[in-house]
Amino acid sequence: MGRFPSLAWNRDQRCSLADALNHAVEPEAGGEQAHFRDACKRVRSEEGLDLIETPLGSFWIPPRDFDALAEMLEEQHRDVYGVDRGGVRTGDVVLDCGANVGVYTRRSLNAGASVVVSIEPAPENLLCLRRNFPKEIRDGRVIIYPKGVWDKDEELELTTSPDLASTADSVAINRGASGPKISLTTIDKMVAELKLARVDSIKMDIEGAEGKALMGGRETIAKYHPRMAISLEHRWEDARTIPALIGRLSPSRPPACGPCRNVFGHIQPEVAFVR
Repeated sequence: MGRFPSLAWNRDQRCSLADALNHAVEPEAGGEQAHFRDACKRVRSEEGLDLIETPLGSFWIPPRDFDALAEMLEEQHRDVYGVDRGGVRTGDVVLDCGANVGVYTRRSLNAGASVVVSIEPAPENLLCLRRNFPKEIRDGRVIIYPKGVWDKDEELELTTSPDLASTADSVAINRGASGPKISLTTIDKMVAELKLARVDSIKMDIEGAEGKALMGGRETIAKYHPRMAISLEHRWEDARTIPALIGRLSPSRPPACGPCRNVFGHIQPEVAFVR
């Protein structure tokens, strides 16, 4: 309980004392993530990738991402991005910004999305995405977009870390080790390039680049009024700056906050939703 006073003080005004208390103690050993880790089975390895059987189907992943895959499955079980609460509806065109190996892409397809644009710049994850959705890609239900989203066209280094999964790779936060140079563009340019007739839903979890990417999608947001689930967990100030930015970009639909969590010793909402 020693951390409770500091967490109670260092919490977002939208988070309760109960949230601070909940995150002041260590979670029970095992828990949901351990459940999903136990449920994931390596089937085989091929060309530097592992094929994993999971409760959500099979996924090719980089070998270092086994625990991260279990974490992503646990997030989907908790419905952290609000798919089951109307975030994705039958017939939707969905932008999965930060698709990684496609866990949210598959959830969106299972929820009835007609098209998911899986936006992912990391070369190893692009290999996995193409292996994970061959039929959906052929059928036009999944479009793999091999760039990151930003506020302008640019090439930047994707920083990485041998101690972290590929889910942590970032152009906005220095992860300590040099990775490949990747191409970035804006959501607005991507929507025009792909000739999308509309955008119904946007999920965005891109390791600190959310604010830049939202600015690069302001025309799309103003034109199509998509439902959105935007991650707030990468910097403690995200809980303040990103909802404020969303409010400016979509003034008629103020964002609502999802459950709170501990982000670098600060209790704050995990995701901002726009419905």
